[in-house]
Amino acid sequence: MNGRPFLILMISLIACSQTIAQPAPTPEAIEHFEKKVRPLLIEHCVKCHTGDKPKGGLRLDSRATLLKGGTAGPAIVPGDPAKSILVEVVKYDTDIKMPPKTKLRDDQIAAISDWVKAGAPWPSAIAEPAITPVKTGPLFTEEQKKFWAFQPIVRPPVPKVEGTSQPIDAFLRSKQLAAGLKPSPLADKRTLLRRVTFDLIGLPPTPDELDAFQKDDSTDAFAKVVDRLLASPAYGERWGRHWLDVARYADSNGLDENTAFANAWRYRDYVVRSFNEDKPFDRFLREQIAGDLLPASADPKVQTERLTALGYLALGAKVLAEPDKQKMMLDIADEQLDVLGKGIMGLTMGCARCHDHKFDPIPTRDYYSLLGIFTSTRTMQNLNTVAKTFERSLMPDTPEMKAIRTQLDAARKEVKKLEADFSKTPAKEKEKREEIHVKAEVQRSIIKKLEPQVPVPASVLAVEEGSPGAYGTQPRNLYIQARGNYISPTDEAPANFLRIIAGENQTSFVASTANKTDTKVPNKTRFGQTRSQSGRLELATWLTDPKHPLTARVFVNRVWQHHFGEGIVRSPDNFGRLGERPTHPELLDWLAAEFVANGWSVKQLHRRILMTDSYRQAGGAPPAQDPDNSLLSVYPRRRLEAEAIRDSILAVAGTLDRTLGGTLFPHGNFEYVGGVKYDTTRRSLYLPVIRSKTFDFLITFDFPDPVTMNGKRVNTVVAPQALFLMNNPFVTTQAKAFAARIEGASTDPAGRIRFAYRQTFLREPTSVEIASGEQFVNRYLEATVASEKDAAKRKQTAWAAFAQVLLASNEFVFVE
Repeated sequence: MNGRPFLILMISLIACSQTIAQPAPTPEAIEHFEKKVRPLLIEHCVKCHTGDKPKGGLRLDSRATLLKGGTAGPAIVPGDPAKSILVEVVKYDTDIKMPPKTKLRDDQIAAISDWVKAGAPWPSAIAEPAITPVKTGPLFTEEQKKFWAFQPIVRPPVPKVEGTSQPIDAFLRSKQLAAGLKPSPLADKRTLLRRVTFDLIGLPPTPDELDAFQKDDSTDAFAKVVDRLLASPAYGERWGRHWLDVARYADSNGLDENTAFANAWRYRDYVVRSFNEDKPFDRFLREQIAGDLLPASADPKVQTERLTALGYLALGAKVLAEPDKQKMMLDIADEQLDVLGKGIMGLTMGCARCHDHKFDPIPTRDYYSLLGIFTSTRTMQNLNTVAKTFERSLMPDTPEMKAIRTQLDAARKEVKKLEADFSKTPAKEKEKREEIHVKAEVQRSIIKKLEPQVPVPASVLAVEEGSPGAYGTQPRNLYIQARGNYISPTDEAPANFLRIIAGENQTSFVASTANKTDTKVPNKTRFGQTRSQSGRLELATWLTDPKHPLTARVFVNRVWQHHFGEGIVRSPDNFGRLGERPTHPELLDWLAAEFVANGWSVKQLHRRILMTDSYRQAGGAPPAQDPDNSLLSVYPRRRLEAEAIRDSILAVAGTLDRTLGGTLFPHGNFEYVGGVKYDTTRRSLYLPVIRSKTFDFLITFDFPDPVTMNGKRVNTVVAPQALFLMNNPFVTTQAKAFAARIEGASTDPAGRIRFAYRQTFLREPTSVEIASGEQFVNRYLEATVASEKDAAKRKQTAWAAFAQVLLASNEFVFVE
């Protein structure tokens, strides 16, 4: 063989390999592959496409074999799903259709397409044993045991830094000084009021509130502002929405069958009330995980709150038409565990479904130990072709109400019986028919009297303990499932907590009994021993134990993030090895310890943070020594979230409806979701959240995908956002309403402009801004003479255009 062509071939192959080299995968990309792509390849592909003689010459057990491809060529083109054969065949877009028996669901196809678009990151080989062989030595390495997130929370000593009186300032300043940085001076009152008002209630402060703050020269002037905002009902609306991101709140199911959750709003309102009442966070969590299992309260309102809280577990998106009912139940439990793991502990536990976690010390056995808690919990009302999520009635259960319902049921049954007797009695037997009629009328009068005494039953999305007849949810242990496939059980996994935290020698926290077969289970899968209960209460108690190393850390980090734009741990949903390391670990532990010591009070945590010089400092560009501002020597600049932008527009337009609670959702319970109108002036919190059809205003400004939990929204600044604010009918309508306020404020154009600036920016306009504003309005009037002869209407339109310019400005949509 001639050496030159061979050399050219080798060079071309090397060049080709460089262009498709695997990018450094992000933690999010790895999680996406492990949870959504790897299981699909295992379940549907590798049986035929692995080994020495794979079908079509194509192996799908590694990234390299996908790139090599088979007889039809490479299976994927990283970064380009449209040119990837794998994506084409699963879409059924070609003569070859894979998998051949059943097409994948749309969300599964999208998962593969998104993975290819991201460069097809592949953390490790797929054709490996799903269960790591039993180790002869310790279960965890010393490095894993010493990982920062699993260490006990110990209150560290506060650094002694001259000029600081607050512990938080001391922790931050000590690192700033070490880096040669000086903190910014304190922000002016206008900047500070705008910042803290948006932070705590998600609405702009009013000029009157600014005037009052500026006139207050007392040392506790800012503390009074903070307390006023924390006492506002709008506080719960603002901070409740933050938790709803973590709880993946929505008013519809999404996925394959987008049916309505017409009662989901009750959970949303429960969350808002909990933050407004400053419910201790540990109690807040226990109610959401095991509210039905807490010691009974004599207060009916408490019982109602606890049942409503269980919406946290029930709200997840589900494949309702899944034909494999056992897989469906496992998938639902997996989603619940995933939300709880990331939302409360900051751990991606779902990655351990198919194999021991690749990066964190979570063995597959630990995953199935916890998964058994949720498979032993009833989440579904039924498993019909289109299944329904479980709901619980909030009907009062007092002895008097029970007696009334018993009488009412008896009367209704008697009426039905008498009506049947009446229809069977020949017309000739008039006396008997009359007797039956009279008896029926007596019962109807009883019904008429009793019905008003029974309130219309309200229901909430919820869960309950499993039982032998509740669609295969009899409490029982699970077996570890090889490669995540329930038809390949291996060892039993009794209920245990994560061993990296609770220890390797713990005993099961749920008693097991002899195995019994549940005839309702629609398959022949082996199950472990039945058990006395699900274990949800024990799980909730463990998670809220003050000694738990993660729960308090994760939550105080979330609160810090919402006040400073970034958390002390910048990956708030991932405290594992692939997550970010804390920039100030001692501060994080001090905050967590303080939070628990103060009775898990969220409002006290706010006060601790907000009263610091670090929060009250001026903003600016990060210094060269700290380009990502991790040391916080300046306050970070932040754009408002979608809800705050929309609510602020309504507020300055004077049209905001501040009604609390309730629902705007137009669909009946479990109906298929069609069109939804968003033409309301209620706060954005109350807009229906429809999975797969989220409101375009919210999507434009980075509202998260409600199918999955999300503790950190992306924050983009792109041209379509500006175009949206200039052209959207909602914005133009509110601009007209704002213009009416502007025109009513003064007959003088300069006075109107001053009013508009005070409302939108909380400041006086400069002389240049007044002149340019007047010029804008005059030119608009001149330009519309031909199209609008009515001078009054032209003025209204001109001032509406001016108002819209302000509403679409950066100064309006940024906090500062």
